[in-house]
Amino acid sequence: MLAEVPDLEIVWVSSSHQVSPRGLRFIDEYGLRERIHFLVDEDSRAIRRLGVLKQDPEPIETGVPHPTTYLIDRAGVIRFVDVRKDFHFWLDPKRLAAELAHID
Repeated sequence: MLAEVPDLEIVWVSSSHQVSPRGLRFIDEYGLRERIHFLVDEDSRAIRRLGVLKQDPEPIETGVPHPTTYLIDRAGVIRFVDVRKDFHFWLDPKRLAAELAHID
């Protein structure tokens, strides 16, 4: 899908609790830094502000958000939001592609 939308920028924000040397190696091995901006949300401040912090998390999930997708157009307008309460169920890529097609 990335090849079909050459000017698409992806920003991946993770809690500082989710960043590991293994994850960073994965990102580098697959060359993901070329199209995806990886940011770390220290102390989950943005996660809290956006209201996607897991409530009553397991100890391993402290500071971790619900999986969330925002599509933001060039003007900075949020055009689509998807918040998953259960990480076992992912956003359908076809739905994401359809939403991207509506953004100029």
